[in-house]
Amino acid sequence: MNALPVENQQLLLLEHGIHGFFMAQWVSIEDINEVAQRLQVVIEATVACNFQTAVRSYGSKSGEPQQAWITRLAPGWSLVLYLNGLMSSSDALSLGGQRVFDVSYIRGIDEIEELFYTHDGICTGTIYDEEEYRIYWEDLAYDITSEEGQLEEYLCILGRVAGRFLDHDFFTSQGLLVQLPQD
Repeated sequence: MNALPVENQQLLLLEHGIHGFFMAQWVSIEDINEVAQRLQVVIEATVACNFQTAVRSYGSKSGEPQQAWITRLAPGWSLVLYLNGLMSSSDALSLGGQRVFDVSYIRGIDEIEELFYTHDGICTGTIYDEEEYRIYWEDLAYDITSEEGQLEEYLCILGRVAGRFLDHDFFTSQGLLVQLPQD
């Protein structure tokens, strides 16, 4: 497995307004409505839109409802991009034999979180603990001593797993802007 993204994944994130905060889940469910149901979103507050519209729509003040943008990434895969607030648990998303990969990066707060993997409601650790996924990272040569190198490696690995790297078309695709339930 030696596919590499055409574009630097982090520069693409920056170009689309994702600067020091990136929380996302790659979910092995193609139907974004099913992903929304599993997240128990507020259906009345769901809006179909592209990423830029979603970014313009959410509130960033504390106390604002937490929101995410859910879109189809590739056949068999959706991506949940959290706009403000922490990511939801992967457990419900992974039930029924589904797979979920969590990426969590907040620049300057702490080091980047490990690339966690949840399958059928059980977090088994990181993707690096799973022998079946070794083929997706063994030939990569990113500088993983830096947060930026780790994030680029994670995004490359997940692009390989899902069969699609992030690209400009992804950010212009239609998805769902959802309001997450309050805990």
